[in-house]
Amino acid sequence: MATTVVTPTAPIEYAGGTLAREQVGLWRDGWRRLRRNKLALVSVFYLIFLVLVAIISFFWTPYKPNSFGACLTYATPSAAHPFGCDEYGRDSLSRLMVGTQVSLAVGVGTALIVVIVGVTLGLVSGYFRGWIDSVISLVINIFYGIPALLVALVLYLLLGPGLFTIMVAISVTIWMDMARLVRGQTLSIREREFIEAARASGARAGKMLFGHIFPNALGPIIVQGTFVIPIAILTEAFLAFLGLGLPPPQADWGGMASEGLPAIRFVPHITLFPSIALSVTLLAFNFFGDGLRDAFDPRQKR
Repeated sequence: MATTVVTPTAPIEYAGGTLAREQVGLWRDGWRRLRRNKLALVSVFYLIFLVLVAIISFFWTPYKPNSFGACLTYATPSAAHPFGCDEYGRDSLSRLMVGTQVSLAVGVGTALIVVIVGVTLGLVSGYFRGWIDSVISLVINIFYGIPALLVALVLYLLLGPGLFTIMVAISVTIWMDMARLVRGQTLSIREREFIEAARASGARAGKMLFGHIFPNALGPIIVQGTFVIPIAILTEAFLAFLGLGLPPPQADWGGMASEGLPAIRFVPHITLFPSIALSVTLLAFNFFGDGLRDAFDPRQKR
């Protein structure tokens, strides 16, 4: 009597027709579930639009963003100047477009620094454990106990104004969450069978960390990285609002909102438009991050 073996990808016959077993990879399944999240999908399109605005503003803006006298001082929104003008007669739309470059650069640049530092320390701490884990965990706890704004202000004053200085100052205050996440992932993954097999075959520590453990923890790392971006953008805007952002006349959203405060009762558009741009961007990144978390969370129903 012959025995039929059914493979996972072979169709299964049943009374009502044919049932195909579909094997879906992690990334493909995550993208499929992300598309079902309407808020996350709308956020993706908005963020793509924001990137396009930042790229276009490198080459073209309606008016020169730092040109004084482009229109009347405190001019209200009109057809020629849709977002009005500031106290120096500079076109607010042009400055908003240039400010997009700053916000995205700070957000993405800070996220890259946090990922590099947090992932490296988290992998080393979780894999080697022992005294190395104790030292890194102690450093993480110390940084958690220091006020984040105080650290950012001290570094800003020591290193001087500049885009890279702002990214470093923000990164120093928020890298700990990434390190703790990666440490936890590493402690879990290092006990699995394929890691034991790789260790038994003589694989070196570098190969184990970046060839086996890191790829398997990449999903949570990407999700955590998306949450770093809005935190960095908001912190940069707050520093600029306090007058500790990029040196003038460089346009950034926090600085624009701060410049409009003295006349907010009479010409609120100067503060209103950069504040709206900042709020919508933060919401978009948060909704996108929530969508990624739900898409790649194995505890969610598939």
